[in-house]
Amino acid sequence: VGLAADRDDHEAGEAVPDISGVTIKDESANAGDCNPSSGILWKYNLPSSAISNEATVGSLSFNVIDTSPRERLNELPKLAASEDSGISVQSSQQKDPARKPAPRAKVPFEKGYSQMDWLKLTRTHPDLAELKGQSNRRLISLNEVKQNQTGGAMWTVLKGRVYNIAPYMKFHPGGVDMLMKAVGKDCTSLFNKYHAWVNAEVLLEKCLVGTLNSP
Repeated sequence: VGLAADRDDHEAGEAVPDISGVTIKDESANAGDCNPSSGILWKYNLPSSAISNEATVGSLSFNVIDTSPRERLNELPKLAASEDSGISVQSSQQKDPARKPAPRAKVPFEKGYSQMDWLKLTRTHPDLAELKGQSNRRLISLNEVKQNQTGGAMWTVLKGRVYNIAPYMKFHPGGVDMLMKAVGKDCTSLFNKYHAWVNAEVLLEKCLVGTLNSP
């Protein structure tokens, strides 16, 4: 049923879904009339399951009836919750967690072997790499690296560079045993597994022996 604009120029033109019953009353009808149908201009019989909402426009009073199935109304919140849950699960599945480095056990530093102590040592020691006058720009074969695994000469290859890590042993946060796994071989993959973010070129700058001579 379409209603004309009321005296305050408010229009009741919004569409209401599932309307199957409307009752229109004329409030200007004689108030003293005891007839129950007095003032009713039009009425439609409604099913028992319908929900009635009364509203007034001007001098007219009317009921808007919702006759949509109860089962459908009860399922709407469940449907919305199900859709939200589906979106949440899908979003969580789409997230690709960043790869984290492997957990590493830290060993307590001995007194005088902290990272700050290492930095001080690199600034004051004249020959941490034990070059003994040789250039650290020379090419070194992997076979030569394997021959230096004891005493003050413990060589390793890291990202194509050869370092003598003997002086760094006690300063290593993961302990001597872990660092010994890098001696005499290319430790690049092992290094990246535990602390790829560390700037080894700066940390071991004074331990540089040369560059690996790749075949």
